[in-house]
Amino acid sequence: MLLKFEKGTAGWNGFAKSVGALISANIVAQLVMLAATPLTTRLYTPADFGAFAVFTGLFSVAFVVSSLRYELAVPLPRSEGNAFGVMLLALLINSVVALALVPVVALWRERASEFFNVPELAHILWILPLSIVGAGSYRAFRMWSVRRRDFGAIARTRVTQSVAMVAAQIMCGFAGLGGLGLAIGHSVGQTSGAYRLAAGTREHFDAMKRTRRARMLSLARRYSRFPKFDVAAATLDAVSVQLPNLLLALLFTPAIAGFYMVGERVLGVPLSLLSQSIGQVLYSHSRNAVEGGQISVLATRVLMFLAALLALPTLLMFLAGEPIFEFVFGDAWREAGMFASWLMVGLFGQVLFSSISLVLMATSAQNINFMIHAVMLVLKGAALLLGYVYGSALTAIVALSLVNLVGYLFACAVIIRHTRGHDAGTSAQLLLGAED
Repeated sequence: MLLKFEKGTAGWNGFAKSVGALISANIVAQLVMLAATPLTTRLYTPADFGAFAVFTGLFSVAFVVSSLRYELAVPLPRSEGNAFGVMLLALLINSVVALALVPVVALWRERASEFFNVPELAHILWILPLSIVGAGSYRAFRMWSVRRRDFGAIARTRVTQSVAMVAAQIMCGFAGLGGLGLAIGHSVGQTSGAYRLAAGTREHFDAMKRTRRARMLSLARRYSRFPKFDVAAATLDAVSVQLPNLLLALLFTPAIAGFYMVGERVLGVPLSLLSQSIGQVLYSHSRNAVEGGQISVLATRVLMFLAALLALPTLLMFLAGEPIFEFVFGDAWREAGMFASWLMVGLFGQVLFSSISLVLMATSAQNINFMIHAVMLVLKGAALLLGYVYGSALTAIVALSLVNLVGYLFACAVIIRHTRGHDAGTSAQLLLGAED
């Protein structure tokens, strides 16, 4: 069957099978979304998508750090008990952050809507805390499944998420809820599948009852490098990725942000799911690869495979994006197709980087990750401001895409160089150990 495969399969063949299973699920999920997009673009206006773009930008920045990145440590402990304790820690912190957002939204939602020039945002922001709770729970349980290499469960929930999001957005669209409807659908989709993944953790709850608090505090200290170093890098990454969603409405109009949103949704979402699928499987194999001094080989092979896979789709979208969008989504979205043609160029580099960036976590190189995201944030901001200075949204998109392509390709080279140095050090230690 399409989504069925074995847990814990080892070796490169196992890696390829795991990636293939997740990709197959993502293909089904994205076909559902793409099939519904011509309808949603007729149920919602570009301004509705612009309001939704600002909401998703704010959600993404809050969400990426809502567990202080402890979820990334779930695959790392040797014992199941410690891994489960880290997962509980991530769930607890995520819930506290979501609760803290309630008074923030109550006090600042009107000011936020005025700042971003999106009046509808004041109503949409009430969805934010609920979205953080649901999406954060799914994320923590997903990383537990990554540890167990239960990629079949992850794959099935991907399809569930897409169907739930599309169904909710269509129903809200017919109800005339505008940008709020898009946000509700997004929240439903992000949360769906959490219960299914949580079912695989039940056997550990009884064992953790007596030692849960002390163990979580100890694990919080042991993996403190994630909140200390990776939170800043992840925040920078989220801000840099969401910067167009946040600034295009502010610098131009909500409709321009909506055009970008649809282009990024049609292209960026399937590509990001592809990179997540590859990145999750790569991360699950990273511990053995690091210990064996083979992490650079694994990262390089993943990088070359993905570059070859994306080359032709990138070229086709660059040449024919505008007529494709006009035909599929309607005359009102032709400008979104023009944006998408250039966005695909930048996404090529961004997906390559995202797919192998978790290697930096596995080799305790959060400082490198932070520097990459800091530089990219500055360059992306400069690209958008360049378009504002020239009074052209297209200039901003072209500059942004070129920055993404060149910047992320350079970042990939930095990662490969780092992993080679790390492998050399590991090999030397293994050799000394053998001599002793």
